[in-house]
Amino acid sequence: MKKFIILILSLVVVLSLGFTVQVENVQAAQSKETMISVASEEIFVTKVVPFTRQQSMWVTETRNGKTYSGYIYNRGFSDGTGNYSFFSGYLKTGPYAPTVLQLED
Repeated sequence: MKKFIILILSLVVVLSLGFTVQVENVQAAQSKETMISVASEEIFVTKVVPFTRQQSMWVTETRNGKTYSGYIYNRGFSDGTGNYSFFSGYLKTGPYAPTVLQLED
């Protein structure tokens, strides 16, 4: 009887160890997938330019083989002297072009 109980307990231990190893392998396989895209659809851009009262600026940049464009906006002074303006904003990918408002006569 003791041999039978030891045999059953050893079988349970072997099965539980085998199941644990399989679960660890599945988790390791899932973590190998890349979750972060190299080139995103939107980027954040900052620029420091000589002082200007202009409210926005059209910017086009190329990063990671993609062209991003859009308006960035004046956020105020970039230093205490007031010689430079700080612009920032998000640029998006796509066939964007600056829009020009034409007044009717």
